[in-house]
Amino acid sequence: MTTESFYYTDDYSDYDDYTDERQLPGKSHIRVFHAAPGAPEVDIYANGRIIARRLAFGQFTDYITVDAGTYAIEAFPVGLHASPILRVNIPLGAEKVYTLSVIGLLPRIGILPVEDVYEPVSQGRTNIRFINLSPNAPGLSLSLRGGMELFSDISYTEVSNYRPLLPGRYNLIVTPTGTPGIVANLPNVRLLPRRNISFYAVGMFGQVPSSLEVYIPLDGTTYLRDF
Repeated sequence: MTTESFYYTDDYSDYDDYTDERQLPGKSHIRVFHAAPGAPEVDIYANGRIIARRLAFGQFTDYITVDAGTYAIEAFPVGLHASPILRVNIPLGAEKVYTLSVIGLLPRIGILPVEDVYEPVSQGRTNIRFINLSPNAPGLSLSLRGGMELFSDISYTEVSNYRPLLPGRYNLIVTPTGTPGIVANLPNVRLLPRRNISFYAVGMFGQVPSSLEVYIPLDGTTYLRDF
């Protein structure tokens, strides 16, 4: 059984309005993505400072600017600040952009820092990559419906390299690598030029109906850069 399961989390169709954002020496940009199926809404703290409130599964925060360095990241169920369900130290490099992805299954959840790489963008291309955050999925592939594989056998927590595509509208599917079964159907995905975009596969594999979903956020490196 297939599902039409994908979500645009940022539009920025006029993202040039954001090009006054700059990476400053000694600073980084971070956002948080709740990708742990079954985990509750959480408040997330970095070195005791709250950086996300009531973050639910499938939600991204906006980017914030922080000093480079190592951060103690803690996640608490909303209203239960006494006992964190996640505590981990994360080093953040200077002049970088990260998506801190909350992953795994309770009671073992953690954070995968996904660096939003400064891939060059051009007027006639869109850069896309594929990230598998489904904790029980096999290697997954992202393909054109009825056509070629764009990314093959991306395993859990694996982040592909970027691949340039012509801007336009695409019908895409996610399949377990080497099998014809479609676990997520992504119709009419619009790819605008001069963007870096990530396809995040999240949720649980093998359920009927499938709970595997694909989120398609605009990477901050599209506009958090000097031009």
